[in-house]
Amino acid sequence: MAPLEAVLIGAGERGTFGVGAFALAHPQDLKFTAVAEPDAARRERFAAWHGIPPERCFATGTELLAQGRLAPLCFIETLDRDHVEPGTRAMELGYDVFLEKPMAESPEKVLQLQATAEATGRILQICHPLRYTPFYMRVKELLGQGRIGAIRSLSMTESVGYWHYSHSYVRGNWRRQDESGPLILTKCCHDMDIAAWLADDEVESVVSLGGRIHFREENAPAGAPARCLDGCPAEETCAFFAPRMYLGARTGWPVSVISTDSSLEARRRALEQGPYGRCVYHCDNDVADHQSVSARFRGGAVLDFTVRANSHDCYRTIRIAGSEGELAGHLERNEITVRRFTAGIPEEEYRVEVHRPFIEAGGHSGGDTGVARHFVDLVRRGDRASAARSLAIAVEGHLLAFAAEEARATGSAMDMTTFRSNATKASGV
Repeated sequence: MAPLEAVLIGAGERGTFGVGAFALAHPQDLKFTAVAEPDAARRERFAAWHGIPPERCFATGTELLAQGRLAPLCFIETLDRDHVEPGTRAMELGYDVFLEKPMAESPEKVLQLQATAEATGRILQICHPLRYTPFYMRVKELLGQGRIGAIRSLSMTESVGYWHYSHSYVRGNWRRQDESGPLILTKCCHDMDIAAWLADDEVESVVSLGGRIHFREENAPAGAPARCLDGCPAEETCAFFAPRMYLGARTGWPVSVISTDSSLEARRRALEQGPYGRCVYHCDNDVADHQSVSARFRGGAVLDFTVRANSHDCYRTIRIAGSEGELAGHLERNEITVRRFTAGIPEEEYRVEVHRPFIEAGGHSGGDTGVARHFVDLVRRGDRASAARSLAIAVEGHLLAFAAEEARATGSAMDMTTFRSNATKASGV
């Protein structure tokens, strides 16, 4: 079977090493034939790797989309606030669209994108790779088999990792709400999507607590300058000292983000001049570094979720209490345990199932491969009903994230019926 042809808008890390890598590893499924990227070095790199001729390389998505429909598929891998316009235009041109998460920076724009997909009859696949990891797919399968009965509560955690958080959410592209969005959306819409997908139910109410407590001016070491290379007295003891993170032997992610040129000289220049060389306590960041969310679904199940920046490792855990048993899992360890309730005393008589799903190649624990493959399969089958259902769940997860942030910011509980109504009115759909 011939591969599906596609265009790419945004050849940054996700475009190049996410969907771009999938196409190179699975040439029978996907082939990129045009690219739009404002950074010339990134654009030329992607074009060279995928054999795209110069006449099909563009500086902006607007220029690419002005050519009309160049292929059946359009992958949009731009920064968060640059999703709605190209996504809308691409669907209107007849593209089936693969859109990086989060969908948009406001609930009304999320609903507008969903409405455009419905009006044009196009497939709109949101890049929520966790759904398509072998780990979470097995969790979903076990729930569907009734292994623990009906869901009564979901407890989920995301530990971002001190180095990952400082890179992306203090120094990096997602440090400010006015430039990207709140942490619960930009980072944790993955988790909100998983919660909505597993519960398979609408959210009824939401409360949330959290804020920015650690990465603040008052927590800077005495005498710390604005940039790590400007003679910081704490360079031997600070866990966030930029040269130690970015000027070592490692050149893959996240080091690859600071400079397309991976030479030591280029990376040092990037720290001297760019955002990644700044002291983490003297940045302009304003997003939360810890947050907890509690939500209730219409069917009565409850969610509690916690995200934290100050952890050593990056990992996610899940625990689901059911009417007939309990499921617990650790994504990075690739381990799921199921314990069914018995009539005996638990200490004396219980059964434990341990599941270790097949580990898929690719980022996000194999989810980057899984979500791209799922999109290609949906388009080939023309399964627009499944695509619409998947999109509806993604929208529910986004609304949960937006409501949680409003609850955190205002200190108020969010009634989701009212929240959805207000968002729908604002969207004009």
